[in-house]
Amino acid sequence: MPAEPAAARIPASRIPRCAEGAWGYDVAEVDAFLARVRETLEAPGPAPGEGCAFLLSTQVRAAVFSGARGGYRPEAVDEVLDAAEDALAAAEREQVLRLRGPEVWQQHVDALTGLLRGRIERPRTQRFRHPGRSRGQGYSAAHVDVLCERLGARLTDSAPLDPAELRGAVFPLAHGERSYEEQQVDAFLDRAVQLLLALR
Repeated sequence: MPAEPAAARIPASRIPRCAEGAWGYDVAEVDAFLARVRETLEAPGPAPGEGCAFLLSTQVRAAVFSGARGGYRPEAVDEVLDAAEDALAAAEREQVLRLRGPEVWQQHVDALTGLLRGRIERPRTQRFRHPGRSRGQGYSAAHVDVLCERLGARLTDSAPLDPAELRGAVFPLAHGERSYEEQQVDAFLDRAVQLLLALR
């Protein structure tokens, strides 16, 4: 049986909607974004992401949609976006391997790995910036450090770690020196997901 095309795994009409009057994601915006995902996956020409109409896998995590009553259920859209990121990342890998060769792809993987290791190998509570104000609020440094160490173990092949665990990571809030700046941690997690997908 032939493999299902990647674009076929990115539905639009089958995404469930919220009850009438409840808030969800704007249907038109989500449909337009997923249409761009499918267009990228179906493109026969340049590598995905090249050209203004095409998307990179890294752009999926940055997607933001307006709220709308009776719109798509956010948790259902998030599941579709995870599948879209997976499919785009796989397509990008295939294109680079075909057009530029395995050495170029390995250089990309090595660069990502080095970037993440630079953070992971720092001492606990010092891996990311602390909020600017002494009582500023951010992610609990202790909880972020635990996830960083799990990622470090994954990079040495000593423990499994699925991208879904990073995508769904939620950290308690803390203050001052016991916390990390949220934006910096979020950017790190984006890169970590990118690397785990590249290692598949």
